[in-house]
Amino acid sequence: MPPPAPADGPRERLASVGAASLSDAELVALVLGTGSARLSARAAAQALLDELPLPALAWATAEALLSRRGIGPARAAALAAAFELGRRSAWSPPRRGERILEPARVAELMRPLAHAERECFHVVLLDVRGRLLRSERVAEGSLAQCPVSPRDALRPAVRDGAHGVIFVHNHPSGDPAPSPEDADLTGRLRAATELVGVVPRDHVIVASGGYFSFVEAGRWRR
Repeated sequence: MPPPAPADGPRERLASVGAASLSDAELVALVLGTGSARLSARAAAQALLDELPLPALAWATAEALLSRRGIGPARAAALAAAFELGRRSAWSPPRRGERILEPARVAELMRPLAHAERECFHVVLLDVRGRLLRSERVAEGSLAQCPVSPRDALRPAVRDGAHGVIFVHNHPSGDPAPSPEDADLTGRLRAATELVGVVPRDHVIVASGGYFSFVEAGRWRR
């Protein structure tokens, strides 16, 4: 049986000073629950944070956590579920029918994409007033690139009869700054929209370090 929790354990401290006063390790220990005969919850939490900074831990999958010391299937599932609940409670993405021409709202819609492990390319479909219809992933690549053709990028808009489109892709590196290849692709995408009668609104790059908008940066005129 695991040893009894100390009087100054995370649970007792939470009751006395509140969750906001606890350290990251103490909060993670509470999610992990009781310790084992070999490793207490607090020790397991600290070991986990020594290997993964909190932002990385927050987006780690349950499968990825299983390789960490002291983390079994139950603890991995509890951590993944806790962080997902936190994201859902703080995430306020645009809803269908909401005007979504502001790059910040596009970035909010695509927030999960900003933390994806592979580079992916999405299109956001808009009606004639710039209101959200839906988004769709059109390509998935590797850690550093995601080849996509203008034809594939525009297929959802043509198929659904969308009036406008915003192109979105992510940088798993965490830096949203566009590469020369991103700029070249943006030019080709804009040229292709003229051929199919779809209005190009923006190209937004999202990453854990923020977002980049070609419109906001003055490199795209609507």
